[in-house]
Amino acid sequence: MEALPQVFVNEGAFGIIDDGDVPIETVDWSRGMIAPMANGALVLTGINTGNIQVRVASDRTQQSSPDVWEEHVSAYVWAPKGNLRIESLVHGPHPDLPLLSSAGPGWYEVEVKARGRQANPDGSVLRSSESYLIVVRPGTNNLPPGESFTPMPVDADAELRRQQLLRRL
Repeated sequence: MEALPQVFVNEGAFGIIDDGDVPIETVDWSRGMIAPMANGALVLTGINTGNIQVRVASDRTQQSSPDVWEEHVSAYVWAPKGNLRIESLVHGPHPDLPLLSSAGPGWYEVEVKARGRQANPDGSVLRSSESYLIVVRPGTNNLPPGESFTPMPVDADAELRRQQLLRRL
């Protein structure tokens, strides 16, 4: 069995983040396990705090995989800087996982597959049995069909406080 990279989860989420930017005020919570933002997305986990296993795959690898997944969701994610990475919201980008935005800045279709999210709901565990597969495909540089996105206006003072808090993490 392959040892998968462990990503630290805090507050029940990890990120697919573009260049470290987390515009939390723009999160679309309506999609379930994946929550797109003005750029990047959050992935909601079963545990609250601990380490989960994450694998990143290309379409080719994913199609030949015999793995069984309990949950599956996809969404379009905007990467204006073209630097999408799997990130712990506490520790930043995971050093053992590759760059996801291979085509540079633009839209990407992100599929998240999971298993084990119900094993320890909202728990705090050192190593969870949760496992995720992230598949990212370049999209078009225009808003995908059927997708709508209206970024919320950002209060300059609130943005400054958010940036200060992020630096403290």
